[in-house]
Amino acid sequence: MYLFRAPNCTYYTRICLPKHLRDRGFPFDLKSSLLTKSRPVAIKRNFSIANVIMSQIEGVTLDIEPNTFKECTDELVDELRSRFDAVEVVTLPIRASIKLESKPMVTKCSGVSLLNALEQFIVSKQKEDVRPLTVKQLRQRTSHFINNAGVDAVSDVTSAHALTHRDLLLSEGRSHKSNKDYLAAVSQFFKWCRLMQHTQINPFTDIKLQNKSNNGDDSARQRWQNCEVKSLIIATEYKEKSDEFKWLTLLLLYQGFRPSEACQLRVDDIKQDSGYWCIKISDEGVEQRLKNSNSRRLVPLHQQLVRLGFHEFVMNRKKTKTQQIFTYRPDNENEDWSRQYCQELGRLQTKIGMKPFERPTAYSFRHTLIDELKQKEVDENIVSQLVGHKNQKITFGRYGKKYPIKLLSKKLNLVQYDIEKHFKIFG
Repeated sequence: MYLFRAPNCTYYTRICLPKHLRDRGFPFDLKSSLLTKSRPVAIKRNFSIANVIMSQIEGVTLDIEPNTFKECTDELVDELRSRFDAVEVVTLPIRASIKLESKPMVTKCSGVSLLNALEQFIVSKQKEDVRPLTVKQLRQRTSHFINNAGVDAVSDVTSAHALTHRDLLLSEGRSHKSNKDYLAAVSQFFKWCRLMQHTQINPFTDIKLQNKSNNGDDSARQRWQNCEVKSLIIATEYKEKSDEFKWLTLLLLYQGFRPSEACQLRVDDIKQDSGYWCIKISDEGVEQRLKNSNSRRLVPLHQQLVRLGFHEFVMNRKKTKTQQIFTYRPDNENEDWSRQYCQELGRLQTKIGMKPFERPTAYSFRHTLIDELKQKEVDENIVSQLVGHKNQKITFGRYGKKYPIKLLSKKLNLVQYDIEKHFKIFG
């Protein structure tokens, strides 16, 4: 029960703790007076009080003692109740009033260190079942701020610290996108801290980076140039690679998949729909993962890959009772499907003279297809469905139906590269 009325008609929030915490000595439940006899007022206050208590419960780790949990929760609730509109506060019986007056009201949950808050934040994110790599990046990028901020407590961080951190990022030589990712991670951390009542503000709310011009060299390196694609395909070192490496490279180039999406494909993900060979991107298989819900999609196989016989390659794999199309597996602590392929591609690029930090990457194949579709004036909504982006236009995104496979195939096949004559590369 989250809301109940006491015999004196005062409303309370009541939340029962889960059994695994009660077994550790935590209380059976938590009750907090909402200081009102008005049900409409109580309902409104109950939302904020219940949210604070539930957040505290979800943030309990093995090293938190029951007394510590109770004291911190009481402080947060008292601080929140102190901001209730005085006009709505109920006149309590003298006995209850004396009890409240004897306990000092906490005006702010101070003293929560940035390091402790970060550990709680990471635990909270892990419960959301996000990818290990995402958790690692959140910790790394937030720690970068904490290590340079010069303050210890969450509540002591101001917008001046945030602005200083932005300037530090700009001076350290990262790409524009990396700097945006760093700021976004720290802003996400402080948003969580504000919801947890560790601070009253998110100091990064108004900290922005100026939009990067699309005319610079950075944007050019986000995609493979035609000459670079040709250099890769005709290279002797490429022709000597395994068939699965070459097929995977062409999948990235012609389908615009994220490398991990392609590496984790199963034989059953290749199927026919409406008379077209299609590829299903999903998280239905063992250890398959998606970046987000928009990544789940069914897309047509590019006609060039059909002509080259990719579906036949897959059917041959199926005959051997193999579930996965490729032999790449989740690697390292980040469970990264594409790590082995990306390293293999990088070594190949070095052999053919593509210099590190100046060359496109495996992920750049995705940018290449998107840019090619853009140059062909393909509607952004179709591009979003093909590559698994969130539809930015609310009318199409919320109310529109998905485009049929026939139309998707027509638009995808507009993309052609000047390399087809070099495709006698399988054997």
